Formats: sequence, structure tokens, C-alpha cells
Amino acid sequence: MITFDQINLIEIFKDLAKICKTPQVCGSCAERDCLIGYSRNVTADCRIAKTTYVPDGYKNIPPSDIRGGYDEYNVLHAIAHLLYQCRGCMSDHCENCLINVVRSALEVIEFGEEQEYEGDPISYMFKIAGIDADKANIIRREYLEHKKQLT
Repeated sequence: MITFDQINLIEIFKDLAKICKTPQVCGSCAERDCLIGYSRNVTADCRIAKTTYVPDGYKNIPPSDIRGGYDEYNVLHAIAHLLYQCRGCMSDHCENCLINVVRSALEVIEFGEEQEYEGDPISYMFKIAGIDADKANIIRREYLEHKKQLT
């Protein structure tokens, strides 16, 4: 599992801010009942606790947030950025890792449900291509571009 000093929380917060529709659009912030609000809250909790483990994080992803209207490219780009942060833990993959919890919440927005993740970004992108090739291509391109910028 990724350690606290390996994670880029600022990037996660920035990506979530780009996706959030703001209380001005929603009327008020639904916090933990909103997929983005939930993601922001668990990220903040991890920042305060200096951990990457979210107790019951995966189990508590709000499945009923059906606001819609999120910017697809911002969501897919955020998924790509999270995949880049993933350490490819494979068999050590933890469902309640912050990266997994936030990515899973974004998957609910983009695909209607969480997608199985086995701890490997490349295998994940192939799997997503089988679900939606266009979205997988956007994720792949952003992942590679992000990798190029950060290396």
C-alpha cells in the first residue's frame, strides 16, 4: 500500500476541486452523501491522520449520489492521475487505500459502479477498455501525459 509520504494529496484535492459542482450549483454541499464531497472528506481525514488507510472507506462510498452533470474529462483525468500515484501493489492491494477509495468513487460517476481493481494500473486500463474504449483511451492518454510531465 502507498505510504503517506508517497502520496500527492495536493493533486487529489485539485482534481476533486475541478470536478466539484460547488454549493452554488447544488444548493448546498451534501458532504459525505456526495461522491466528490465524500472523496474530499476522506482525503482530508487522511491528511490529518497522516495515513493512506481509510477505515471502511470502500464500503462507505455513497452509491446513491445521482447528481450527474460532472465534467467527464475532469473525472477521467483525475482517475488517470490516481492511477499514476498507485504503486502497483498487486497482491498487497488494499481496498481501503485512499487512492482506491477516491478512484472507486469517481468510477461510480463515470461507469455507474465501482470497477474491480487488482493493484495494477496497466491491467486496469485494459479492463476499462473492454467496458468503454473511448473513456479508456482518455485515461490512457492522460496517464501517459501526466507521467511524461512528472518524470
